[in-house]
Amino acid sequence: MTIAEMIRSTGEKIFLPFMALCLVGVLSSVSFAAEETPKPVPETSATETPHSAPPGKIERAGQATGKGIERGAKATERGVKRGVEATGRGIERGAKATERGVKRAGEATGKGIKKAGEAIEKTFSGED
Repeated sequence: MTIAEMIRSTGEKIFLPFMALCLVGVLSSVSFAAEETPKPVPETSATETPHSAPPGKIERAGQATGKGIERGAKATERGVKRGVEATGRGIERGAKATERGVKRAGEATGKGIKKAGEAIEKTFSGED
């Protein structure tokens, strides 16, 4: 398993469940808002209260509020999706950078071992 695969699998194990939990929280808050039962309002006609709005306006305001909640939920869903994608790209870039670093370190270690071997050989062979 390469370093990129290890980092990617760790990211998927941790980040994706976290994002799913966030999405569930957002969607459940929207569904709770939709399921909330209104309190009973005493029946009074529009003529009895001097500052009440006509019933049609109240319905339209309720519908607009519902549409706003739906739009907010969809926007949150898009944001979460973009966040997951960006995090995946970041993990991939980090894994590739780590892989390049490990490769360079391995090459440098190999060169160091080779030079050390040559120095030891010179010491025991009597060459100077």
